[in-house]
Amino acid sequence: MTVRVLVPPDAVARDRITVSDPAQVHHLLHVLRVRSGEPLECFDGTGRRYTGRVLRRGRQGVVLAIEAQDAEPPPPVRLILAQALIKPERFAWVVQKATELGVERVVPLVTARTTIRPVAGRLERQAERWRRISREAARQCGRRDVPRLEPPQPFGQAVPELAQRARVIMPTLAVPAAPLQEELERFRGAEAVAALIGPEGDFTPEEAALAQRHGALAVSLGRLTLRSETAAIATLAILRYATGMG
Repeated sequence: MTVRVLVPPDAVARDRITVSDPAQVHHLLHVLRVRSGEPLECFDGTGRRYTGRVLRRGRQGVVLAIEAQDAEPPPPVRLILAQALIKPERFAWVVQKATELGVERVVPLVTARTTIRPVAGRLERQAERWRRISREAARQCGRRDVPRLEPPQPFGQAVPELAQRARVIMPTLAVPAAPLQEELERFRGAEAVAALIGPEGDFTPEEAALAQRHGALAVSLGRLTLRSETAAIATLAILRYATGMG
C-alpha cells in the first residue's frame, strides 16, 4: 500500500514536494524505511492530492518528484459537529471518528452541564493533541482534507452562528423530540448540516428551547440512553447515509 503523508501547502514547489517535519521524516526513514524511487502520496489538508516517487532522502527531509495531482470534489453536504466538551480521552475519540466520517468542522461546546471546563494552558495542549489525532485519522482513512477544530464556544453563542450556516439537528431527551428516522427527509438536499451533541446529562430544557428557537430540530435516537460520544457518532453516521455521502 502506498504511504500517505500530510504536508502543508507551502511544501509544494512546482514538481517537487519536500517533507521536512522532523517527526514525519523520522517515521519515513526509520519506521517505514522508504527508499529512493518508492511511490509516495501526499495530501495538503485542503483537498489536493499528489502522487510521485521519492527523489531524495536524508535527515533534513524527503523530496518527492510529483507525477500526478488532483483535487477532491466537494462533498454533497458539509457536516459540522458541535460537541459538548466531555472527558478529554472521550473527546479525542469523537474527533478521530468524526474525521473518519467526513466532518468539515468540530466545534467544542461549553454547556450548562459541561463538567470539563476549558483551562487556557491545558486546553491548548489538549487541542493540539486532538488536531494530531485528526490529522492521523485523515491520513489513515484516505481523506485529502483535515477537519477544522475550533476553539470552545459557549452554547448560547455557537447555536445562532451554526443556524445561520447549516440546518441544525439536536438529539436530546430534554424536550419532546421526533424519531430521527422520521425526520431525515428534511436534511436531503441541504448544503450543510450541524449536529448538536450534549454532554453527559444532556442539554438543559432551556438550552434545547433556545436551539429550537433558532431552528434546530430536536430528535430522538431511540429508547436507549446513549453516552455523549456514542450519540455523536451515531448521528453523524446516519446523516452521512441520509444525505448521500455514502
